[in-house]
Amino acid sequence: MTDRSDRGVPNEGETTVSEGETTASDDDTTTSTDDTIYFEDVEPGTVTQCGSTTVSREEIIEFAEEYDPLDIHTDLEAAAESPYGDVIASGYHTLSLSVRLLVDAARGDRAVIAGLGIDDVRWHAPVRPGDTLAVEFEILETRPSESNPAAGIIHESITVRNGDDETVLTLENSELVERREPADEGEGGGE
Repeated sequence: MTDRSDRGVPNEGETTVSEGETTASDDDTTTSTDDTIYFEDVEPGTVTQCGSTTVSREEIIEFAEEYDPLDIHTDLEAAAESPYGDVIASGYHTLSLSVRLLVDAARGDRAVIAGLGIDDVRWHAPVRPGDTLAVEFEILETRPSESNPAAGIIHESITVRNGDDETVLTLENSELVERREPADEGEGGGE
């Protein structure tokens, strides 16, 4: 069985106690081969660490040359004369790296139907060559969809920190996620 506790979901036979803590259940007779994470499996207050990645100067320049070709990201000489003294990662590069870690840690198994939006994206500090970025997310809210009884809405906050534990990026994200069983008529909830 796959360990799902680090993806914001209790393992089979465990229940969420508070903010990600789990405890063994008395009824451990359930066996499931389905590792899909449905709307009902996601608990508000759960915090998940998604791992980390280190960003190289070459990756910063390569991403920026393709997607955000400002001198501060691509030109070593111009960047050396900037307040940063070196190239810094495009904010969109940082955002893309965080999404990859989120998918690997949790969303890859989540029954996502669609992304509904990203809000309050804030870049707090530059990402420099050699920085190791760690990503965590917290489930802020879950609610049934009003318009789609087969789905629910998950609202989460995402924080990216560098190796000095300095926050470099924050955002909030909402997703439409499949329910294990569609809601009864009149039981809907959100979008």
